[in-house]
Amino acid sequence: MKTKFHNYAEEYFKHRNDIPSVFFEELAKRNIELSGSKVADIGAGPGFLSKALSGYGAIVDAVEPSEEFIEIGKKYVGKDDRINFTKGTAEKTGLDDDTYDIVFVMRAWQWFDSDKAAKEVRRILKPDGILIVADIGFKVANKMMKESMKIIKKSSKHEELKPAGSKEDSIQMINGFPVEWFSDWRHEKLDLEEFFKHEYKVKFTDQEWLGRLGTSSWLVSFKQKRMDKAMEKIAELLDTMDDEKKHKVPHVLNVAILKNKHK
Repeated sequence: MKTKFHNYAEEYFKHRNDIPSVFFEELAKRNIELSGSKVADIGAGPGFLSKALSGYGAIVDAVEPSEEFIEIGKKYVGKDDRINFTKGTAEKTGLDDDTYDIVFVMRAWQWFDSDKAAKEVRRILKPDGILIVADIGFKVANKMMKESMKIIKKSSKHEELKPAGSKEDSIQMINGFPVEWFSDWRHEKLDLEEFFKHEYKVKFTDQEWLGRLGTSSWLVSFKQKRMDKAMEKIAELLDTMDDEKKHKVPHVLNVAILKNKHK
């Protein structure tokens, strides 16, 4: 069983295209119109969200700092005139002022300088434009997952697993998001309109579970040799379990919807 993950961008592309359809269904219920909307997808990665948004008729500027992800993303979306990739960061997108109906950030705000990113989002959004911040994570809820996480924890340098990015330093979480983010958003008059949460399960084969873990923030932070050893141990664990059975992994989608009240 393959356990080595030496090209993060390629492995991420293979194993992380998992945005649930319920995300778009919930936006539709809230009358958030995607068709014809000018949208910025910040921290776009290889364009999973951008392509989905284009499928709903949005016109998308995908902002991503990694040239590897941009290269993969351009191949992934193909000749889609509604998607344009641009190299930039959340703090300095390079996008025009007061231009966007909606700004999306999917699984990325924890990697931003939050106050600077909030200021940049406010700058590029139209008055009354919408910021949608979404996060997807799995819940450790069965023996296979618990044993996998034990191996990762034991393999880590200090035998501990820390939350990703700025989540590590947060003093309190609100609906899965650091309280500090809400303060930064409020300071830029990005007012919280609504929050929704959806729990669901995803089935993984052994190889798919290895792929999901191999692109997690915990293992990516390991040095390569340490990561390979941890993955080998998890593969050995999976080999002791039922090969025919898919693993049902609980996931949680958390979404904050904010409106630009700056005039």
